[in-house]
Amino acid sequence: MTSAANAVSLLVFEAADCLMAVPASEVSQLEGQLGRGSDPLSTKVENRQRFDLGEYFSGHESEGPWLRWRRGSRSAWLRVRCVVDVVPVALSVLTPMPKLLRGQQLTRAFLAAGVRGDDVFLLLDPARLTP
Repeated sequence: MTSAANAVSLLVFEAADCLMAVPASEVSQLEGQLGRGSDPLSTKVENRQRFDLGEYFSGHESEGPWLRWRRGSRSAWLRVRCVVDVVPVALSVLTPMPKLLRGQQLTRAFLAAGVRGDDVFLLLDPARLTP
């Protein structure tokens, strides 16, 4: 059993044809599928920063839900293909991203890679996404 001090709960989701995760404590809201033609998010948040992660990382628009990420005074909406689960992950299974990848525009948003069972996921830091 992993102690709470040595684990973090991650919200795992699929985007850009891979599994990604963010700390579950930083996801404050989940909205269903919102079409491009409508803009209901503009009335709900002052900070309207939005990232369709499929489009951001692979150039292919996602059609799934939006997650509202929040850390302190910073927030953004993240559009994903689907939410997989919230899982506790031992900090010891997270491997920091190689220095070479941390400097690249598309990969600098990832802090680490992790393994849970047969699944490999990338730990995303939405604060590092750039418009």
